[in-house]
Amino acid sequence: MAEKQDFYEVLGLKKEASSDQIKKAFRKKAMQYHPDKNPGDKKAEEKFKEVNEAYGILSDAEKRDKYDKFGFAGIDPNAAFSGGRDQGQGFGNQGGPHYRTYDNYNEAGFDFQSFSGSEFESIFGNLFGGGFGSAQAKPQPRKGADLLTDITITFEEAAFGTKKRVKVNGKTISITIPEGIDNGSKISLKGQGQPGVNGGGSGDLIVAIKVKPHSRFTRKGADLYIDMPVTVTQAALGTSIIVPTLRDKVSYKVPAGTQPDTLFRLKGKGIKDLKSKKSGDLYVRILVKIPTNLTEQQRDLLEKLGNTLK
Repeated sequence: MAEKQDFYEVLGLKKEASSDQIKKAFRKKAMQYHPDKNPGDKKAEEKFKEVNEAYGILSDAEKRDKYDKFGFAGIDPNAAFSGGRDQGQGFGNQGGPHYRTYDNYNEAGFDFQSFSGSEFESIFGNLFGGGFGSAQAKPQPRKGADLLTDITITFEEAAFGTKKRVKVNGKTISITIPEGIDNGSKISLKGQGQPGVNGGGSGDLIVAIKVKPHSRFTRKGADLYIDMPVTVTQAALGTSIIVPTLRDKVSYKVPAGTQPDTLFRLKGKGIKDLKSKKSGDLYVRILVKIPTNLTEQQRDLLEKLGNTLK
């Protein structure tokens, strides 16, 4: 059997090497002889095992001290490699050289995994600042960053849709606001964000929509709500009222005996739903106005009316 090579020589070091120098030399040799970098190369595989074994001893202060004092004879083959997967029967036995196969190279500051080709080169290039030998890791294309802006529109513009312009990165971009958009919605304009890197695509422009409140209407989804005041007499006897909508005005007959806060529905007079494209409804809430500052005659009439309603 061939004589084992000195561990320092395996890593290309002198005996006075520091722990950092040992770690750096191990990284270099491990990359050079790793099986994924040398598929089918038995010689490289053996070299990788030697590098592996040398690092397992020299990176451990206690084991290194025994090796420095007594050489291979100072290493106990049954204890020196605990924690890894031991293969062989120890030094000098029939099983051949004793070496350790690391699942995880945390002691050296990185992990080995099974990679091949460009993936292997890319990962190790990122770790050590370059590719293998003279080969440099190929820059990967990256998408540009998304940009976020916001615009404020009126209640009617949200209901019926509109076109707006925003200025981003020195250029003016036209935005189509769809009919039925609501406050807090976002519009994404593909490719209008920051430019990509290394040939990557541009990011997107995200436009947040702010809708101004209306003086009379409130909105819940595609439905609208409006308050309509009537007098006590109108609520009691019934009346016709003119109800404004976002598009026009409609006449509505309030039935006699209508109670305060009663809701009436005007079907299809709301806002078009952004997804279903169906129009919501307009709900009319009746507010009964209670008179104040009554004259003496009005008070008498109400009292007489009240007496008849008992």
